[in-house]
Amino acid sequence: YKSEFLHKFYEGRIRPMAHYTMGWLPKLTHWMHQVPGLASLANAVMRVEAVQRLVKKLGGIEPTRKMITFSAMSLQRWAAKRNGTAAEAKQGTVVLWPDSFNNHLDTGPGQAAVEVLETLGYRVIIPEGFVCCGLTWHSTGQLDTARKVIKHTLDVMEPLVNAGYPVIGLEPSCTVMLGHEITELVPEDPRAAALSAAVVPFADLIAKHVPQDGQPNASWPFGQLNVGAVSQVHCHERSQGDHGNSSAVLRSIGIDEREIETGCCGLAGNWGFEPGHAQLSRSLGERELFPAIRNRAQDDVVLADGFSCRTQIAEGTDVRGMHLAQALLKAKITS
Repeated sequence: YKSEFLHKFYEGRIRPMAHYTMGWLPKLTHWMHQVPGLASLANAVMRVEAVQRLVKKLGGIEPTRKMITFSAMSLQRWAAKRNGTAAEAKQGTVVLWPDSFNNHLDTGPGQAAVEVLETLGYRVIIPEGFVCCGLTWHSTGQLDTARKVIKHTLDVMEPLVNAGYPVIGLEPSCTVMLGHEITELVPEDPRAAALSAAVVPFADLIAKHVPQDGQPNASWPFGQLNVGAVSQVHCHERSQGDHGNSSAVLRSIGIDEREIETGCCGLAGNWGFEPGHAQLSRSLGERELFPAIRNRAQDDVVLADGFSCRTQIAEGTDVRGMHLAQALLKAKITS
């Protein structure tokens, strides 16, 4: 409803600058990684306080927010430069979806996911070039552009979907967008339904390999971490997903998960970066999430699959949240 309202309301009107800067973030981050070294240069320049203030002002970004940073190398580029390690790909081939957040802004979860999937015996393919689910255009009500982006993505993904490969989603918001929303935005294109049907959340795939009833399983290459965890479940996963498989996987590697019960971390995607929203955004985090992290046991980890959740956690507590893929990689048994 929000996306449709914004789409109609701003038809023929000038939008808030935040809609352009954050709505077009996938294209911006893609372009940033087309020139070697440009992302690192941008990060260095943005550390200059005067430059940062100017960028926030021109970009319509809340001035008290910390600026996001770019990964030195995209996940796609990282994958292209390495050799896969899955022996004979005994479990078959999967496509890891390179959402803009894990591809360009925080590649740690994506890299961990590739290694975890290969350890389980999968061959991992990451699509090349620009692909996007259209999330940021959808959330800012730029639906015409979202449809164009989705149709381009369908062109790229068509041969992979036709080959019958599962499409593994890491970022909950993008996974829901691919698995649900694209069929409503381009209902006339049967490829959208085919792609939607191929989408599998990362945790759902991993859960199929978890040993049942605690019985030893030689194909389960992960040990026990035996730690507690503060877990921030992403709102998209709560509303249109199922956290049950994530919880099952965490239990299997000895993580005692304590879910945050008050819901949203407070950032809510681009909303928390828009001018005037910072105070309420931080207040939402202070309801339960931030205190729980500050008061956790010394060895407890902080779990958050969503990039926006990890961003909010880092700003509110100076703690770096961990994706499920990173927790699994940490538990990987090394010979």
